[in-house]
Amino acid sequence: MSSLVSEILMSAGQLEKRDLKSELEKVKRKIDDAKFQVSKFVEQHYQDFDPLLVHSRELAETSSKLSEEVHELVSKAETELKFQLDSSSNEFISLGTQINAAKLQVQLLERVSRLHTILENLKRMTVEDLILYAEAIAEAESILNDAEDQIDTELEIWGSVKFEIELNKDQLLKHLEDCWNTEIQWIKKDSITQLKLNPEKLKDVFQSMAIVGQLDRPLCDWSSRLYEEILVPLTKSDTVIRIEENLELIEGEKPITELSELEKAVNNISLTFQHLNQHLDFELKDVRVLQLVGQQISEEFAKLFIKTCLKSTLPSSSSLLSSPEYENALQMVVQLEQEMSFKNSPSTAWRVYPAARQLMCLDLHDTIYLKDNVDQTIVEEDEKNNAETAHLWKMLSEGGMEVKWSPFRFPQCQVSRSTQDLIEMLTNLVREAGLDSATERSSARLLFTVRSICELYVSVVPEYHRDALEKLPFHAAVAHNNGMFLAHSILTLGTGHLIKLVQQNAVPLMDLVGKFRQLAAHIFLEHMKRQRDQLLAILKDAGFNRLESESRLPASVEKAGRQVLHQLRNLQKIWQPVLPLEVYLRAIGTLSNSVLEELLLRITTMEDIPAAAAQQLADQCSNFTNTLPLLFGPDNDEEPEDKTEMVALVLQHIHLWARFEELRHLLGAGLRDIEGRWSSGKGPLAAHFAADEVKQMIRALFQNTDHRAATLSRIK
Repeated sequence: MSSLVSEILMSAGQLEKRDLKSELEKVKRKIDDAKFQVSKFVEQHYQDFDPLLVHSRELAETSSKLSEEVHELVSKAETELKFQLDSSSNEFISLGTQINAAKLQVQLLERVSRLHTILENLKRMTVEDLILYAEAIAEAESILNDAEDQIDTELEIWGSVKFEIELNKDQLLKHLEDCWNTEIQWIKKDSITQLKLNPEKLKDVFQSMAIVGQLDRPLCDWSSRLYEEILVPLTKSDTVIRIEENLELIEGEKPITELSELEKAVNNISLTFQHLNQHLDFELKDVRVLQLVGQQISEEFAKLFIKTCLKSTLPSSSSLLSSPEYENALQMVVQLEQEMSFKNSPSTAWRVYPAARQLMCLDLHDTIYLKDNVDQTIVEEDEKNNAETAHLWKMLSEGGMEVKWSPFRFPQCQVSRSTQDLIEMLTNLVREAGLDSATERSSARLLFTVRSICELYVSVVPEYHRDALEKLPFHAAVAHNNGMFLAHSILTLGTGHLIKLVQQNAVPLMDLVGKFRQLAAHIFLEHMKRQRDQLLAILKDAGFNRLESESRLPASVEKAGRQVLHQLRNLQKIWQPVLPLEVYLRAIGTLSNSVLEELLLRITTMEDIPAAAAQQLADQCSNFTNTLPLLFGPDNDEEPEDKTEMVALVLQHIHLWARFEELRHLLGAGLRDIEGRWSSGKGPLAAHFAADEVKQMIRALFQNTDHRAATLSRIK
C-alpha cells in the first residue's frame, strides 16, 4: 500500500517538473522575443537615427545655400536686370519710332510710285478714252489730297507731279466741254427750239465729269435751260412739239383755259419726258440722271404747272368736279407724274396715303406675336457700343445695377399685322428721305408724309373700329398694343439718321409719341371702364339688400359672385396672351380691386346680417380669395400647388386685398376673436378698419347682449 502511494507521489512530482519545464521554455521564448523587439527598437531609434540626422543636416545646409543664391538673384534683378529692362524699353520705343518712320517712307514711296505709274499711263492714253482718263486723274488727285503736309509735300518732285496732273486734268476738262457741246446741242431760231442728244457718247461724258467732280455746274446750267426753253413753253396751249431723232418745239403764247388744252399740254410733256428718258437712261452713282435734273427744277416746274395748267382749268361749279371729262384729265395728270422720273419722291409720298389708310382699316384681330427680335438686339448692342452711351452702361454695371432690358426693346405682346406693315412703310419713307440722292426739300416732304400718316392713324383708327373697340376686349387690347408699338417705333425709327433729318428739315416727329401713347391708353381705359361697369352692375343687382328681410343669403348673390369670377377669368384668357405682362397685371388688378371695393361697400353697410347669411357671405368671400390669385398665374384650369408668387402679385396690384381678407375673418369670427384681432387698436383688424366700421359690423352680426356691449366698449 505504501509503495502504491509512493508511486503516485513520484508520478505527480514528475508531472510538476514537466509542467515547469514547458513553462520555462515559454518564458524563454517570450524573453527572446522581447530582446529582439528591444534590439530592433534601439537599432531603429539610435543606430538608424544618426544617418537620418546627418542627411537632414545636409539638406538644411543645402537649403541655406539655395536661399542665399535666391537672395543674390533677387538683388541682381533689382540692380542689373532693372537697368537692362529700362534700357530695353528705351530701345523698344526707339525701334517703334524708326518703324513708324520707315512705314511713312514706304507709304511715300508707294504714293510716288503710283503717281509715276499714273503719269505713264496718261502718256500712253488719249483723252478720247474718257472713263479711263478720268479715273486716272481722280486717283492721282486722291493721292495728292491725302499727302502728309510735312513729309510728302517737302519733296521737290511733288510740285512737279502736281503740276503735271493739273495739266492733264485741264486737257481732259477742255475735251469734256467740247464733247458736252457736241453731244448736247441747242438750236434756237425765233420761236423754234431744237434739242439734239447723242446717247452713245453722252453717257461717257456724264460719267467722266462725275468722276472728276465737274458735273454740277454744267448739269445745273443744262437743267435751267431745259426748264426755260422746253418745260415753260409746254405749259402754253398752242405750243407744238415734233419728236423724231431730235426734239423740236414751236413755242406758243396762249395760256391754257380748257380741259382739252390741258390734255394736249399733258400729252406734250409726257412725250418730252419719254424722249429724255430714252436718251438719258443711265445712272451716276446709283442715281438716275433725270433725278439729278429734277433736284434742280422739279419744285419750280410743279408750281408752274399748278398755276398755269391746273388752276386755270378748275370747273366753275362743284358739280363739275365729278364729271367724266375732269376725272379723265386728272387721271392723265397722275400718269404724267408717274412718268416724270425726277418726281419720284413726291409721287411716292402721294401714293402711300391710300395704302396707309387701307392698312388702318384692316381687321385688328389678324395679329403677330412680338418677341425679342434681331433688330432690337442689334440696336441694343449698338447702343452699348456707342461711344456716347457706353459710359452710362459702364456706370450702371459698376454701381451694381444689372440692366436686363434696353429702352430700345419692346415688351413681348401681340400687335396687328397691319400695324407691322404700316411701320415698315414709315421706315421705308424715312430711309428714302435719308438717301444721298434726296434733296433737302424732298426729304422734308417725305418726313411730312410720315407725320401726316401718323396723324391720320390717330383720327381714323378709333372711329373706324369704334364698335369693336367698345365691345370686344381682344380688339381693345390689340389696339392698345398697336398704339404703344407705333410710339416705340417713332422713337427708334431710322435709329441714327432720323434725328439728323429732323434737325435739318425742322419737321417735328417726337410729339407723335405722346399722341400715340395717349390714343392707346384712352382706347384701353375706356374699354376697362365698360368692363368695370358691367362687373359692378352684376353685384348691384345681386340682391344684398334682401338680407334684412331674409335669414339666408339669396341665391342671386351666389350666382352674381360666380358670374363676376367667370367674367374675370374670361378676361384673363383673352388679355394675358395679348398684353405685355406688366400691363395685364395692372389691368386685371384694377378690375379685381373695383370688385372687392363694391363687395366691401355692400357688406359693411348692412344693418343686420343673420348668422346663417354671415357664414354664407364668408364662404363667398373665400371663393373670391381663392379665385382672384389665379388671375395672376398661368392661364390654365389646373390650380397651382405653390401660390406664393401669385399672392405677392395680388398684394402688389389689388390694394384692398388685405382689407377684404379681414372682412372674411370678421364674418366668421366670434366676439372674442374680433376683440383679439382688434387688440386695443394695434391688431391686423385695426390696420384696415376704423373703430366705427368694426362696431357697425358687430351690431349687424351679433344680437344685443351684455357681451356685445362690453366688446363694443373696448373697440376704440
